[in-house]
Amino acid sequence: MNKRDFVKIINEEISNFDFLGNDEFLKEQDVTDLLQNEDLQKQFICDSLLNRKDKVKIAKIVDSYITGNWDEFDKEDADRVSLEYSLDMEYLYDVEKEPLKFNISFNADKIDISVGGWYDAGRWGGTMADAIEPSGESWFDGFDWSDIEVVLYTMDGDDVQFTAFENAPPKIQTLFIREYTQNFIENETLELRTQEVKDKVQNTPYC
Repeated sequence: MNKRDFVKIINEEISNFDFLGNDEFLKEQDVTDLLQNEDLQKQFICDSLLNRKDKVKIAKIVDSYITGNWDEFDKEDADRVSLEYSLDMEYLYDVEKEPLKFNISFNADKIDISVGGWYDAGRWGGTMADAIEPSGESWFDGFDWSDIEVVLYTMDGDDVQFTAFENAPPKIQTLFIREYTQNFIENETLELRTQEVKDKVQNTPYC
């Protein structure tokens, strides 16, 4: 092998070498740049609200907990809910590319609530057939969705500014938060019978 061929082979090997993981770093940077793109963020919001399951997929529920005092016997004492709901997402923003993977987290230390309902203590009868068992029902008639913070993260845990969400109309913000959290909240606490649950994305000019 002559000297020229030897140098050529060495240069090819160097060009193919992932120097200190640089290729992986550049790939991660591309994902971060995509996630920071406001137009892509807005499209993700719209695809979520329009329930496009072919594009938006919850890959994994990473964390989910909810606490509060919604179940107080005296409903006037019920005033707060705290939650954390963290989801790993896959978003097919381009059919010719791999889905974009990231995490979205919904957090609130204190959501202001109010609870409505009714309760009947029942009564004892002379016989079991005459007795009426206690009964009742409770629901949220107030729930401040704006108390919930929405944060995007890369899969490596880096915070990404969710510019499109921040710039969206308040109704769209509420619709987006509800899209991902309402079922979780109702399954763990009470039914939501607040005015805004009647809102639909089709009635709000955004998407």
